[in-house]
Amino acid sequence: MRLLVSLSDQSFKATKSVGIFNVSLGLARALIHTPGIEELHILGNDECAETFAGVPSHVKLHRMHTPVPGGWKRLLWDQFGLVKAIRAIRPDWALLPKGFPPYCFPCDNTRLACYVHDIIWEHYEQLPPEQRQHTPFPPFELRYFRTLGLRALAKADLILTSSQFNRERFAAHIPAARTEVIGIGFDTPAAPPTLSQGSDLLLYASPYPHKLTAQAIRWLTPWLAEHPHTRVHLIGTLPDNMAPAVSSAQWIRHGRIHRDELTRIMTTECRLSIYFSAYEGYGMPPIESLMAGLPCLASDIPPIRENIPADCLFPNSDHAAFLAKLDETYARPQLTAPLQLKTWDEIAAQTVRAMQKNK
Repeated sequence: MRLLVSLSDQSFKATKSVGIFNVSLGLARALIHTPGIEELHILGNDECAETFAGVPSHVKLHRMHTPVPGGWKRLLWDQFGLVKAIRAIRPDWALLPKGFPPYCFPCDNTRLACYVHDIIWEHYEQLPPEQRQHTPFPPFELRYFRTLGLRALAKADLILTSSQFNRERFAAHIPAARTEVIGIGFDTPAAPPTLSQGSDLLLYASPYPHKLTAQAIRWLTPWLAEHPHTRVHLIGTLPDNMAPAVSSAQWIRHGRIHRDELTRIMTTECRLSIYFSAYEGYGMPPIESLMAGLPCLASDIPPIRENIPADCLFPNSDHAAFLAKLDETYARPQLTAPLQLKTWDEIAAQTVRAMQKNK
């Protein structure tokens, strides 16, 4: 098989989703060593090219300089530049890990696979109008997500995704979507995790309303007043106008950080992580927390429920239940049983098998 993977639109600095960035690079790295691939062509950029230094001879890295960071150049790349690159290489399959295909795909005998991570536009379309106008997604961007998302589901030869929840939502819109739930890969730890030794909390923050960061800060503020020696490590970007709410010394703002530094904070500074969300396609942070030996509380929504134990979950609608779960877990943190997770090598092998079945 001659396979092309497009990473030219991936940038840790510019991405709106670190999770999608990590999935895209994790899958591409694993495909390098997957049996059944005679040639692997990677459309990259200067940033991600560093990840693929010293690759085997059957892997060809093509540096594309136009897609990142986004805006109209990114749109033109999605719709025209990508098609031009694929037609020049003429692979058997083109895999788009970000899931946004060209609306028209006139690429001769090349088949198209899209990893569709979620259909977040569905969540925002269901919000009342007074809430929808405050979302950080401009209306044209949500329409773009919707149009290309539905196009992928309807026209791609293969849809890859991470959860059964996603498959069900895809089928609600496009019943004939050819969806393969391959999940997300995780690197096997060198040794079983040990319980984290810190006393702080870790809170994942995001400017996007579906991540419920403002609610999380409101719910935690009275608890922190009763625990003056406990700090909260904020990972990610705050919503607009939330900075005054986290101005005390108990809140430590880290912003976007690389995985090694996040792991250090998890294992040496914290006792518990907290993940609020109203919508996910998968929900990777709670799993990464548990794998690091840091107990986690996470919103009880379907895709998260698929992957972590029930005693880690709390309802988004019940502040008292959340505080009770927080008190209980903080007082007696425990390691969970090992999670049943796939490695990236297993995910890549499943991806190739799915392509081979769709000849």
